[in-house]
Amino acid sequence: MTKPIYIISIILVVLSALAGYYAGIVTGPAKTITMTTTYTTTVTQTYTVYQTTLTTPITQTTPLTQSITCNFTVPDKLVIGLSISLTGSFALTGQQGLWGMKAAVNWLNNVKGGIDLCGKKVKLELKYYDDQSSKDLVPSLYERLITVDHVNFLLGPYGSPLTLAAAPVAEKYNMLLVSWMANSDKLYMQGFRFFVMVPAPASTLWKAALEMVHNFDPSAKVAILYKEDEFNTVVANGARNISNSLGLNVVMFRSYPTDISDFTPLFNELATIRPDVILICSHEKDGMLAMQQLIQMKINAKLIGIAVAASLPDFYKNFGTMAEGIIDGTHWSPYAKWSPQVASSMGYEWLGPTQEEFISLFKQVAGPDKSPSYHAAAGFASILILAKAIEKAQSLDQLAVRNAFNDLKVMTVYGPFAIDPSTGRQIAHTIVVGQWQAGTFQIVYPPGAASSKPVYPIPTWDEKAAGKLATPTS
Repeated sequence: MTKPIYIISIILVVLSALAGYYAGIVTGPAKTITMTTTYTTTVTQTYTVYQTTLTTPITQTTPLTQSITCNFTVPDKLVIGLSISLTGSFALTGQQGLWGMKAAVNWLNNVKGGIDLCGKKVKLELKYYDDQSSKDLVPSLYERLITVDHVNFLLGPYGSPLTLAAAPVAEKYNMLLVSWMANSDKLYMQGFRFFVMVPAPASTLWKAALEMVHNFDPSAKVAILYKEDEFNTVVANGARNISNSLGLNVVMFRSYPTDISDFTPLFNELATIRPDVILICSHEKDGMLAMQQLIQMKINAKLIGIAVAASLPDFYKNFGTMAEGIIDGTHWSPYAKWSPQVASSMGYEWLGPTQEEFISLFKQVAGPDKSPSYHAAAGFASILILAKAIEKAQSLDQLAVRNAFNDLKVMTVYGPFAIDPSTGRQIAHTIVVGQWQAGTFQIVYPPGAASSKPVYPIPTWDEKAAGKLATPTS
């Protein structure tokens, strides 16, 4: 059917509805007529028109139909490409993210039957390479994904330094890049046209934690130590700015090299300053080392936060009760309260399975003895959100799908999602405070998301060595 006839048909449907409405003002209650619009071999959409009862009812004996054809061939599968850190310093978090992505693909393919594209169920497939946690390898891997593997869409690598290396390649080829776990503020300030961020910006990582500290101890002295990379520099500067705005006293602000092997000189200085709060802006490897040396040197504080590392399930396995009371600004935990009911109350569309179902799906991929970190939840959510944007666009055009993200207001187990249309910056997701309490990483702040009350001050190293746990007071 030609475009003018298609437009006239739609007008007739609207006029029929309006005529029924105005007649019903006089004649009484409404009844429902269902009209089906069929797009040849590709899409079927159903419209419900409310028609009021007339003296002589309108009768629709033949469905109103018109046909159009999709302007592309719908494939049997869509391939999502990425590089992922399966070796090197980001291996733990990279593996967690990949498990989450695989769990999402399995759920979409096996439970939902695929994503809905032009009336066809299309399966998803992941194509990935190990980038060895090296930003130097990333550009060539993304070139290969685009020009050799011809993937349909891209997810970014793990971490901001690596994603900053991938994004220019995606832009070069006008390819959408969904950042599943890279959130440096610098990423959305580069003018990238095809960039979308799923996690909350890095500069806000310690925001909730510092607000919590201010509530307990408004004159607290804060020490901020950070790894000299793109992500942690942004995190540290954000923490300093937030501390200053709250009136907290930043008594130490120091960086350390990315290849650090010994914190002793830095911690000797820290010990002389004796801050109330220690925040270490790190990744997993250096965060684990910092924790080990804080224990060895018995440097106590009322609160200690170690970014990224403290959120990993292996953190407590490695340190046992010594991990009690340690916090992290976390994007998700199994105790986060995101649900279809919360989504409805906040005006978000719920995507995907429940928290319990996600954990079950994760264990099917990772193994029954594995537990998901927030990196897994982020990888899981990113696949679901990308699939939703493709469905909304009903297109494989990169710009069309990128623009579809602008109108999404959705929630997954990872939390709410919405972006600033002009930059791709995440504006809905929030970072909450997790704290190890009696072997469980509880959400302790803000109160609306909390599964437990915060412990402040935390037990000392000697108290924890004697078996004392971080137990909230009633």
